[in-house]
Amino acid sequence: MPRLQSGVWKHFTPAVKDGRETFMCNYCSRAYTKNATKMQMHLDKCKEYSVVSQQSPGPDGSSSASIPVPSFSFLPCGTSGGQFLIDSVDQRSQAYADESLARALYATSSPLTLTDNVHWKRFFSVLRPAYCPPTREALSSHLLDCEYDRVQNQVHEAIGKADSVTIIASSWSNIKETRTIIYIVTTPVPLFYKCTKTKEEIHTSTFIAEELKDIINKVGPQKVFAIITGDAPEMIAAWSQVEEAFPHISAIGCSACAIQKLFDDVASQPSIKALCRRAEQVVRYVRERKILSETFRCWQSTKIGKISSNRTTLALPTSSDWTGMLNMFSSLLEAQSSLEEMAISPTLNVEASIRTTLQDLTFWKGLSTSHNLLYFIGNSVDYMKRDDAVLSGVVDMFSKLRCHIGASLPGSVLHSAEQKAVMAALDRCQEFCVKPIHAAAYMLDPKHVGQQTLSGEQINSAYYVISNLSHHLNLDEGKVLGSFARFSAKQGLWKGAGIWSSCQHVSAFTWWKGLCSSEPLSAVASAILQIPPTTGPCEGLQSHFSNTKAQGSVSADRLQKLVAVQVNLNLLEPSDCEYAPLESEEDKKFSFQSETQ
Repeated sequence: MPRLQSGVWKHFTPAVKDGRETFMCNYCSRAYTKNATKMQMHLDKCKEYSVVSQQSPGPDGSSSASIPVPSFSFLPCGTSGGQFLIDSVDQRSQAYADESLARALYATSSPLTLTDNVHWKRFFSVLRPAYCPPTREALSSHLLDCEYDRVQNQVHEAIGKADSVTIIASSWSNIKETRTIIYIVTTPVPLFYKCTKTKEEIHTSTFIAEELKDIINKVGPQKVFAIITGDAPEMIAAWSQVEEAFPHISAIGCSACAIQKLFDDVASQPSIKALCRRAEQVVRYVRERKILSETFRCWQSTKIGKISSNRTTLALPTSSDWTGMLNMFSSLLEAQSSLEEMAISPTLNVEASIRTTLQDLTFWKGLSTSHNLLYFIGNSVDYMKRDDAVLSGVVDMFSKLRCHIGASLPGSVLHSAEQKAVMAALDRCQEFCVKPIHAAAYMLDPKHVGQQTLSGEQINSAYYVISNLSHHLNLDEGKVLGSFARFSAKQGLWKGAGIWSSCQHVSAFTWWKGLCSSEPLSAVASAILQIPPTTGPCEGLQSHFSNTKAQGSVSADRLQKLVAVQVNLNLLEPSDCEYAPLESEEDKKFSFQSETQ
């Protein structure tokens, strides 16, 4: 019987048993220590194994590995007495399988060490014994390079087809004082374009401006209408340099970042911080004393009549975002009656300071008013982070914020000086977020037609944006503004009620491109209304970088390629020919051959 000492290892799967490395036969599961001679002797005698076919040249000149496969009951047999099928994988099939497997791993953010796992090896052996999956080194080198190039070609193709794109930039620093800047191009699908890593001292406004201008020139200045950044000082300082180089481009700030900063400014006022400390003292006191916590749970499930699984739990502000403090306020307000009764109970030993707090009506009123004030601001952060958030919604959001904050401040715990500080923070936030392009988007959004929210100054600035973009797009400014007048007055194309009801069912830019494409204003409106309001997609990419790096040590270049493939694969629509086999139609008939021995 022929011996294949050099290839014996492919027929065994490595495993660890009782702390020792063993090798299990892929056919009968017999385990051996690492000894090629004994393992080959086993193969010669294994009843579940037949003669191994030597590597032989395939019909196309490539080598073909053939491995006998046990003929289980669910596999067809060529003859009644046949026990084995022959599985063969030629080089082209192996390459195509490697490409498909690598793509699946990248798209699902699976660890690159997956193919080294003994259980996955066993699975591949059952699925196709002759197939040898790629190693981690292959998945992180040439396979990644090929997939990255292929996906990047699709990214550039998608950008080339888009008529309006926006550049989004966001940055963060690590403990090594290295700053990473992520650049995304929206089509409006947010596609990861590139990232750069620099030392803090190099991360200047000039550096960022040059990076942005380089990307704009590469994707095509004629189709870029806005850049969006976070609120880092060097990012904001780069705005003027970009707008000077490209007068038709608007530089705007992330509305979600700005509103989060507003929340932090309000929450940091001395009166609210003092209220928060008192609230946290109450929560910790009740949670850390067994008798009080057990009594509280009992009252929540019996005296108040709540189902045990739905009862209120006193929460501590553990979350790093705006929800932490408000969760604590909410839990106290929901449990107010139980806590007040606990304070006056003669059978419970409650510390005097805690008892005083629980009986203080000013404390409870402060919790309620502060919760109402902060909840609306925090909820606005989440609203702006939603996938369906639009640029026109920023103007409406700040109109509501100003009304809500103005109505909430007089009855809040904030002193007059603190109330002025909050209104000043709101002014700074609105100045950072709301630009002329936002006003133009608001006026062009069919959902807001007829609403009187903008000031005269904002309306004039919106007219300027529309006129400026008309010139940039080589449109007749007079015809564009005439079209805008008919749109605002609901005349001509916009006279019927049906066209207005349709805007509730599609995005604003789709409405303009689909139903109003014959109007001169359409090109300007659809370009503006495709601009996103935040740098939200960059936040998801930051977590992608952290999670992917945690899977194992990879170079910065490999990490960027891996994240780019992972993110963009799931955003780009796969084409019909993307997964076409590498073989010809004739090859496909024989790429997977299973024959009886």
